[in-house]
Amino acid sequence: MAEIPWQRLYDNAKSVPKNSTLVGFNVNLDRIITVTPALLQSAVFHQPKLSELRSRLLHSMRTCTAEEWFVIDPQLYQEFLRIFAGSGHLVIGGQAGISAVHLASAGISDVLCLAHSPGPDTRKILEQAGVHLLNPDESEGHSPDIIHLIFEYPPGLVPLETGTIPRNNRFIASPVHTPDSILIPVEKMDAFHSGVVQFTRAFLSGYQYLHTDTEFACAALQILHMKRNNDRMRIHAECVSVTDTGVINGFIHHILPVVDSIGLNEHELELLLHCLDPLGVEPGEILSPVQQVIGALEICTISGLKRLHLHTFGYYVQIIRNDCVHPETSLNALLFASCTVAQAAQGTHSEISSAGIIAFDDVDKKFGPLIANGIFQTPTHTIVMIPTMIARNISKSSGLGDILSSCAFVADEF
Repeated sequence: MAEIPWQRLYDNAKSVPKNSTLVGFNVNLDRIITVTPALLQSAVFHQPKLSELRSRLLHSMRTCTAEEWFVIDPQLYQEFLRIFAGSGHLVIGGQAGISAVHLASAGISDVLCLAHSPGPDTRKILEQAGVHLLNPDESEGHSPDIIHLIFEYPPGLVPLETGTIPRNNRFIASPVHTPDSILIPVEKMDAFHSGVVQFTRAFLSGYQYLHTDTEFACAALQILHMKRNNDRMRIHAECVSVTDTGVINGFIHHILPVVDSIGLNEHELELLLHCLDPLGVEPGEILSPVQQVIGALEICTISGLKRLHLHTFGYYVQIIRNDCVHPETSLNALLFASCTVAQAAQGTHSEISSAGIIAFDDVDKKFGPLIANGIFQTPTHTIVMIPTMIARNISKSSGLGDILSSCAFVADEF
């Protein structure tokens, strides 16, 4: 088994290329609330109207899994906002918003955020960060800010379920967004395409807000139009932990075939594999690192994806088709993104994950020998895998996956 000089590889990681990047579509404000014993024991937190929120949060905490609850009842959600109005602090949110601010701060001068009806504070934060805005429904100044509730917690506040890896994570309560927040109005398509023709990367998200086959088919057609108007553009779709099988199947059958790349965590990987017959993964099944890599390869083979990025606690994996891979660039992209996320977590110090090294060794036994440090190759795909740089005693968990995924995508060449 190969001994990999991981620290030296991290020390030699180079900064990302400055690819012009389009991000869309979900942009909002996040109210970050730190979960404490006092909050869990408070009378406010135990009032009946918070019973389902409390139950879902505790489940997330017991499994240390990032979960999101889409609150269907708008009046109930407004009540949540009222209850927690004086708690925590507001920051930019949504996968598109978080990624846009990060990429602009990383030195990419041309970041365009496609955001439907951004509220005044949302718009102000993005513009102050140097992000350009494209609003296809031209409703500037007429829409309120949309706020999501993000409950960040450390492990250990509640007993953990058997097999859970202790880690800082978060639970999200959010309102239901309409499909119009994802789909570009037909009458605006020509103007949209002329405004994005110069971009080489598109980091797209928010497909969890589509529901019908017609909506997914429309979104897929709009992605195809983007690619046909610009053959240099690579399009990435970021996944979320939605459990609605109708939404997952819509994503699998319509979005996967038209994008170049996807990003997901281990929970989202399991959800996709469960819906992809005949892969036979049961709901909630915990997969080993080797099983995760095998599952990621199967998704790429079935869908034809050029690239899949898996981020999990302790290690990151990238699967790239052999006909478009630049292995050393992909390895550098993962290493640089890992360092970036460790810094963004605002911990006291960082170290290479020992659990990630063990996971890498397991994958090495299955897919070795290596063709280079951190790089395996199958007849059809290249596997790039690294143990993560983990920040200890962190003060932030929200948005780290979006920062990681967007950074690794923009830095890669494929």
